[in-house]
Amino acid sequence: MHSNTGRSNGDKAAAAGAASPAGEGTGRTPVSRRSLLTGGGAVAAGLFLAACASNKQPGTSTSSGAGKGAGKKLTITMTPFAGADLGLMPREFAKEYQDKHPNVQIKIDDTLNLAKQTAAYQANPHKPLNNLVFSNGGATATGKATGMYLKLDYSKIPNTSQLHAQFVERDHCGVVFGADQMGLVYNTKTYPKGFASWTDLWSPDQRGKLCFFTIPWWAIGMAAKLNGGGWDNMDPGFKLWIEHAKNIRTIVTANPQFLNVLSTSEAPLTSHYLGTSTAWHAQGAPLGFSRPTEGAFFDPVGVNINSGSSDDQLEVCYDIVNEMLQPKWNQRWVDTSVEIPASSTSKLTPKLQAIPAIAAGPDQKFVDVDWDTVGKNMAAWTARWNEEVVSKI
Repeated sequence: MHSNTGRSNGDKAAAAGAASPAGEGTGRTPVSRRSLLTGGGAVAAGLFLAACASNKQPGTSTSSGAGKGAGKKLTITMTPFAGADLGLMPREFAKEYQDKHPNVQIKIDDTLNLAKQTAAYQANPHKPLNNLVFSNGGATATGKATGMYLKLDYSKIPNTSQLHAQFVERDHCGVVFGADQMGLVYNTKTYPKGFASWTDLWSPDQRGKLCFFTIPWWAIGMAAKLNGGGWDNMDPGFKLWIEHAKNIRTIVTANPQFLNVLSTSEAPLTSHYLGTSTAWHAQGAPLGFSRPTEGAFFDPVGVNINSGSSDDQLEVCYDIVNEMLQPKWNQRWVDTSVEIPASSTSKLTPKLQAIPAIAAGPDQKFVDVDWDTVGKNMAAWTARWNEEVVSKI
C-alpha cells in the first residue's frame, strides 16, 4: 500500500522514525459510544450497532443508517493513491457512503503522501492530517513501525473473515484489499522484447536509461539478495547500485513525471507496478511489464487507520473499511487497480483473467520480503540511498 503518490515508499521525511505515543501499538480501539455531536444521537446509535455487528454473516453490511440525525457532520479525511485509475473506487465509494450517511462527510485528499503524514504525526500524533489511508506493503510497514497506523480490531470488521489467509496482515495493521506485483516496466518502442531478470536493471547496457520513483528499496533488496546479502544485510545491494549509479538518468517524485519520462523514452526502464503500468498502457502509453525469472514482489495493498483519529472517527472508519470489503466494492477496487483480489467473494472478471500475472493468483513465485525489517529500516535506507547513490547520478 505505499507513499500515496505513485504507490512508492521512498520519501526521506516519510521514513524518519518517530516515538510511539503512550499506549500505542496495543491495538487501541474506540471505547466511547457518546453521541457524535449535539443532537446526533441517532448517528451514535447507528455507529454503535455497526461496530457490534460482528455476529452478522460474512458478506453482510454493518451499515445501519448512521448519520440520519441532525447536527454538524463528522469529517473523515481519506487519502487514496494518486495516478492511473487508483482514485476511482475510493471516490465512488465516498459518494455512495455519504448519500447513505448524511451526517458523515468524506473528504478526499490524495496529496497527503507518506512524508506529509509522518511529519504531521511527529509534530503532534493527536492531530493527524487524515484518518483512512490507502497504503501498499512498504507504507504499511513504515507506518506500523512508527506507531502512526493502528493495529485494528478485526471483530469490528466482520467482512475480514472473507480474506484469503495469505492476505491477512499478521499484526492486523490495516486491511488488505488486493495484491499488486512489482516487476520491470519498460518502453515497448525502445525495448520490444522486454526483460527477463532483475539483473537487467544494473547491466552496463542500461547506462543512462533508468528512472526510479524516490527510493526503490525493492531494487536495492534484489541486488543484495543476488549478491550474498538480504533484508538484514543490504550492503551488497548498495555497493552494486553505487557502482552502477550512472544507469539512473532521473529520480521522479510524481506519477505524471514518471509516466512522461517512461513514455517519451527519456528514461525507458524502471521497476514499478503491474497495476499502474497496465492502466497507463490502457490509456495509450507504450509500456510493458515483465515478470523477472527470479520472481516479482507480492505487494499487499489496502487501507490503514491513522492512530490519531478520534473515537468517533474510528467508529466510522471501521464501518467504511467493512463496507469496502463488500463484493461490490472489493471487486471494483481490484478491477480498477489491476490486482489479485484479497476477498474470496471477489471473482476475476474477463479483464483480469486476460492478464497472466493476475490469473495465476497468489500462489505463483514471489520474492520473499521481511516487511518488519523494511518498515524499521526505511529511514536509514532512504538516507543512504540519497547520500551514496543519488549523489552519483
